[in-house]
Amino acid sequence: MNYLQYISTIPHFNLPCASLRFLVSGVDASVRQIVGQDIVSSCYSHGKTLFIVDNTQENRNFQGWFGQYRIVDISKEEVCLCPKLLEVSSLQEISRFRALLACLGFDGTRTMQVVSYLSFVKETERRLGNKNSLTVDILEDYGSPMLVQWKLRQLVSNGTIDETHYNYLLGKYSEVSHAAADFEMFFTLLAPFLRGVAPSGNVAIRIPVGDFSEDRPLQDLMSKLMLDYVRQNTDGSVVFILDNGRGGDRGVLIDILKNLPSGVGVHMFSNDAFSFDSASLQVIMNIFPIRIYTRHIDMESAQKIESRCGEIDVVRRTTSVTIDKRIRATSAWDILFGTNRTETETRNAPTKEYCFRKEAINTLSGGTGIVDCAGNQILFYFHR
Repeated sequence: MNYLQYISTIPHFNLPCASLRFLVSGVDASVRQIVGQDIVSSCYSHGKTLFIVDNTQENRNFQGWFGQYRIVDISKEEVCLCPKLLEVSSLQEISRFRALLACLGFDGTRTMQVVSYLSFVKETERRLGNKNSLTVDILEDYGSPMLVQWKLRQLVSNGTIDETHYNYLLGKYSEVSHAAADFEMFFTLLAPFLRGVAPSGNVAIRIPVGDFSEDRPLQDLMSKLMLDYVRQNTDGSVVFILDNGRGGDRGVLIDILKNLPSGVGVHMFSNDAFSFDSASLQVIMNIFPIRIYTRHIDMESAQKIESRCGEIDVVRRTTSVTIDKRIRATSAWDILFGTNRTETETRNAPTKEYCFRKEAINTLSGGTGIVDCAGNQILFYFHR
């Protein structure tokens, strides 16, 4: 029986890999490869779009890791994750837009000024006969006061508005022009996510948060845009988190896990998931019902796994030998037949011992891992 057959015997876990949630923690590359290939193969066969949240700094060959998927790196190629980002006509759209601008340092007042600016552009375009959604190209046509005046003059020329209304709209623009200029400064960060082709079922989108480990606002921006797409495509998306297991600020990963819709498949492969702080580790344990622990280099992490795997009652026996040294009990016959000694066996009270000691977890052999599922922990050898 392999690990998948074992998991399928547990009630509520007899599902495809793409529908389950796996946590693999440890440095054993062979176990990660076997479990990862099973997950990726299942995702591809079910037509899922894969989002690779890469919190590493390794130049790995992702194409070899993710099989038939075509890898698209959002830091190098344009991917349309949020085509209606600039639509701010509903409360939900405004809330989403406020959250994104908050990542870039916009406070509530400046954000609402940008919302007013986008509404101004949308209404002007509608009066000009363009009822389509706002795009990057349309906003570029409003990139300076001179271009805005030219647009409004067009409305005057075709009789849509008069001079009084022209002056009123020009005044409204002047109230939000400063915020609009600030927004355009950051527009180069947003534009790649508004252009390009939308993800499809044979594409894996790499979100390289590890490459921007010193730029938390950009990490938050990328993760929020990904989450927005996933919320709109819950059934067709799977999130695959790769973590280097190092300390420091890895809060972006926890934010992603906290905000993912419950119906979205998510998997996490970490060199050491137990290096997170206790609150973050609790979030991780709650998210992933299937956990696989391989060899951990850090003894503190191995100790946490030791505690998590629980204890069992162990009964130990002790024996003692009493030798009768009296003269009449030390004859040659007594010594030959052992009648000069008495053996006593004592059965001690049960004591608690860890199922898997930290020393054993620290020295697990290659290809082996502890499968922690439904409250049971079993040591498996992973093989093809």
